[in-house]
Amino acid sequence: MGTENVCVFTFHSTHQALEFEKVLKNNNYQVKLIPVPRQVSSSCGLAGRVNEENLTDIKNISDENYIEYDHIYRVYSDNKKPEDLY
Repeated sequence: MGTENVCVFTFHSTHQALEFEKVLKNNNYQVKLIPVPRQVSSSCGLAGRVNEENLTDIKNISDENYIEYDHIYRVYSDNKKPEDLY
C-alpha cells in the first residue's frame, strides 16, 4: 500500500476493527489497522486501511461476516479532504 489512494473503514469499537482485520487476512486481503486519520475524525480509535481496488470484495466479505463498520472513506495521497463513500 504505497502512495495510491486507499480506503479506510472506521468502526464503533476496537473489537470490530480486530475482527475486520482477522477476517480479511483469512481471505488473503491486505489490511492494516491504523489510528483513525485526523482528516476523517477527531475521535481516537482504530481504522482498517485497504487498497481501493479491493473495496467491493472487502465490503461484501465484511457484510457476509456481520462486521459492522461505521463509514468507509477514500483517503487521498495528496492530503485533500477524504471522501465519504458509505
